[in-house]
Amino acid sequence: MKLIKSRQNQIIKDILALRDKKNRRKERSFLIEGFRFVQEALYSKADIKLICVSSDSVEKFKNEFAPGGDINIIEVPPELFRIISQTETPQGILAVVGITDGMPELIYKKGFRVLFLDSVQEPGNAGTMIRTAHALGFDAVLTGPGTVDVFNSKALRATMGSIFNIPVLDNIHGNEMLEFCRKNRLRIIASRLEEAKPCYETNLEGDFLLVIGNEGKGVSDFIQKHATEFVYIPMPGGAESYNAAVAASIIMYESFRQRGKANYNPVVQPGE
Repeated sequence: MKLIKSRQNQIIKDILALRDKKNRRKERSFLIEGFRFVQEALYSKADIKLICVSSDSVEKFKNEFAPGGDINIIEVPPELFRIISQTETPQGILAVVGITDGMPELIYKKGFRVLFLDSVQEPGNAGTMIRTAHALGFDAVLTGPGTVDVFNSKALRATMGSIFNIPVLDNIHGNEMLEFCRKNRLRIIASRLEEAKPCYETNLEGDFLLVIGNEGKGVSDFIQKHATEFVYIPMPGGAESYNAAVAASIIMYESFRQRGKANYNPVVQPGE
């Protein structure tokens, strides 16, 4: 474990640079913090490029972790760790993780179900949708260019580690998404209120791409123009609308229910 004391060290500069969205996309890497989050990344065999540990957390790290492979591990003084940390109360550990590259067609299989985030702006919503898609057995999550960066700290925390357990492909342009759907005969099901069918009357068993739109404006005109079907969730209580993450979760659960797995016995992950 190499000790680094200077903020001017290139490794520290590289870590700090990953706070910026442009640098995350350029380097195809993002930051995670906290013992549980790093442990989840290791458990899920994520592409961990670097682990940084505060000097006052080294003993805990040695007792709880046994990272293998060629992971670079560095130690920094607590005062330097507080500079590079993105949390108010740092736990003393962070990691640099590689962003999965690939095209949607590489993960296609029969019965494919994918969630597409169309200009979703709230990082908490985006992270929650990723977590729910993972929980309900969806095959992937795609995000369009107008969607919040799902690799920022707030969105990542909302995924609760699911970011490592379901393919998440970012910055997928509309035409690229359409070509993928046409090639694999995927229906494009967009969520909206007008001229739509209730979710429980829509076939959600598989081979579709579910689009959840912007919190205020809904699904983009481009997506609506090319959508195969439209789906909505009844609101007998009379509320104006659902929260975007809640709406996505309800529709994804309906898909799960239609597959006949409502009595599925959950697998409890270690530490839960």
